[in-house]
Amino acid sequence: MAKLYGNNAHNGNAQLKREYDEKASAAKRRMRIGIVISVTGFILYVQSMYLYGNMFVLGIPMFLLGNIIAVFSSMKYEKYKGKADALNIGIQGEEVITSTLTSLPDEYMIFNNVALNYNGQLTEIDCIVLSCFGIWVVEVKSYKGVIHGLASNDMWSRIKTSKSGKEYDSEIKNPLKQVERQVQILSNVLYRKGIRTTAKGYVVFPVAENVNVDSDKVLLNSSQLKREILSYNQVVLPKDRVETIRDVLTQL
Repeated sequence: MAKLYGNNAHNGNAQLKREYDEKASAAKRRMRIGIVISVTGFILYVQSMYLYGNMFVLGIPMFLLGNIIAVFSSMKYEKYKGKADALNIGIQGEEVITSTLTSLPDEYMIFNNVALNYNGQLTEIDCIVLSCFGIWVVEVKSYKGVIHGLASNDMWSRIKTSKSGKEYDSEIKNPLKQVERQVQILSNVLYRKGIRTTAKGYVVFPVAENVNVDSDKVLLNSSQLKREILSYNQVVLPKDRVETIRDVLTQL
């Protein structure tokens, strides 16, 4: 079993998700309060009209105020809940990848959420796999739907289908260019430590329905990633070099 360094889930995303969950819960409470105020105002208005023949002065303002509170709180609830759900999908995608990669043989090491800084170039790599057979940089993209694109394009297309069968088309940045940049930054960081080597970069879409991209560096699930890593079976890094790289990565 591969040794894991770092956390299973992205700490920043997990913390942010908790914050959005709390904001969504607060908005939902305000929405319910608004509904209560609105209903109370309406009841007072009806009672004053039918029992006393005049409009109760406080009834209409309470009804309007309650509606305003409920509507705006509902909008905030949907906003925060949507962000929390999107982050949760991302966390789950990373956890699936980590779970699969930790089943690699003992000579492999998994580093999650590695922050790198080289000459002002900042990046955070979702996962780095290290062994005597090489180094792999893995970028996890938890997009649903069908992904289309060319390796040379700056933007890719993502098509999602709703439960009613309606298709929605949106664009995402080409993650291959992102992982290529991460590979270069990692190589530069290691070179500064006296280690001349390079890494192989992969992008994985663990929750997508399908991926149509002209690159064998783009994979659909964690099983494909594991098979790809295991396909490299020639030793390219001596044991002492692997240990040095491990020490560098654990100190970042």
